[in-house]
Amino acid sequence: MDHNRFREPELIYHVFVKDAAHFQKTEDTYDHWALFIVEEGSFDYKMGNVSERAVKGEMVLCPPDMTFYRKTNGLSFHLIGFRWRDALDGHAEKENGALPPIGKLIMLNNKRMNSTLSLFREASYVKASLVQDYKNHLLKDLLYVYQIESNNRKINLLYSENPLLQRAVKMLQQQAEAGVSLKSIAIELGISQVQLTRLFKQEFQMTPSVYAANLRMDKVKILLVNSSLTLAQIAEQCGFTDEHHLSKSFKRMFSVNPSAYRKTYTI
Repeated sequence: MDHNRFREPELIYHVFVKDAAHFQKTEDTYDHWALFIVEEGSFDYKMGNVSERAVKGEMVLCPPDMTFYRKTNGLSFHLIGFRWRDALDGHAEKENGALPPIGKLIMLNNKRMNSTLSLFREASYVKASLVQDYKNHLLKDLLYVYQIESNNRKINLLYSENPLLQRAVKMLQQQAEAGVSLKSIAIELGISQVQLTRLFKQEFQMTPSVYAANLRMDKVKILLVNSSLTLAQIAEQCGFTDEHHLSKSFKRMFSVNPSAYRKTYTI
């Protein structure tokens, strides 16, 4: 069995909600996978031990049978319900096969995502007998693009045989874009911040803070080249105070400002 092959989504429903002042229910538990995609505004959510905010252009994937808490003060969003189907043999909900992680999913190809969301909105004009297959195709496209991007984000991946450091690396990767708190990571790992820094530096010859900064800058570079987001929007998505903080940090690391980098490497 190939554990890296991708399992295909099978659409159950899709709805687009525009300008919602609040959610009809502050929590829900689904018997299928649920994908929330923010088109305008933002919402706060809690799922298991994770509490985060999803903003424009971000997706949140919730698995079946997990309570999903959410609140907003204004939001336009897509909600897609689906189940997984094995791409090779057509059997639904098999245990093997690659799946995206649950929680927040960020697709870096902003233009592609906006185009796909536009097609979702306009699907009401598609012939009724075709609309389900058409929307399923759009969902599949979104998740395939996300998977391809994820497979290519290998610049700063680290590996250790130490299980504690494996967890530390994974947590840094998950939290880097929001601005990492080494203290909270150390507490969750059951060690002090000083111990975490010492162990990390011994294993990888860099501190966890430097690693987190490199991860954030990798994302900045990808967004500069592959999206039309402004510097202010990129700064917000990558955990910088504002575009000036981003520009200063970027130039210090790469000796070129972000605008010049975008102009040089964008095709």
